[in-house]
Amino acid sequence: MPIDPKLAAALNNHVSLEARSAFSYFSMASWAQVRGLTGMAAWFRKEAEGEMAHMRQFVDHLNDRGHQATFTALPEPRSTWESAIDVFDDVVKLETELCEQIDRLIEVSHDQRDHFTGSFLQSFVPQQIADMAEADEIRDRLRIVGTDGQGVILIDQELRAMAGR
Repeated sequence: MPIDPKLAAALNNHVSLEARSAFSYFSMASWAQVRGLTGMAAWFRKEAEGEMAHMRQFVDHLNDRGHQATFTALPEPRSTWESAIDVFDDVVKLETELCEQIDRLIEVSHDQRDHFTGSFLQSFVPQQIADMAEADEIRDRLRIVGTDGQGVILIDQELRAMAGR
C-alpha cells in the first residue's frame, strides 16, 4: 500500500531533519572534545548515532511503502558556542523541533488515514519524550553549576557514563 504523496513529502522532510540533527550533534561533539569535555563529546556522538539510526528507519519506512526517499542539501551546522550551557540550549531546541515534527507527522498520518505510518511514528514518541527530559535535565544542571569548573567536570563524567564510554 503506497504512501500518499503529501505524507511521503512530510516524511522526506523529516529524513532531512534527522540528518541535520545528527550533523549538529557531531559538531557539538567536536566543540566539546577540543575543550577537554570528553564525556560530553561521547554523549553528543551517541546522540548523533541515534539520529542517524532514526533517519535510516524513516528511509526504510518510505522504501518499504513503495516511495523512494529523497535527500536535500543540509545547512552547515553551528560550530561555536560560548559555554556548555549554550550548547545544551541548542540541544533542547533541536529536541523540541524533533518532537514537534513527529507530532505534526502523526497528525498528517491521521488526516491521510494511514494507520501503518501512524503506528510507525508512535514508536518514536516515548524516545522523544525521554530525549527531551534528558536534555532539559542536563541543561538545568549546567545552569546550576554555571561556570564552576568542578561542577562542569562532574557533569562531564556523568555524561561519559550515560554514553557508555
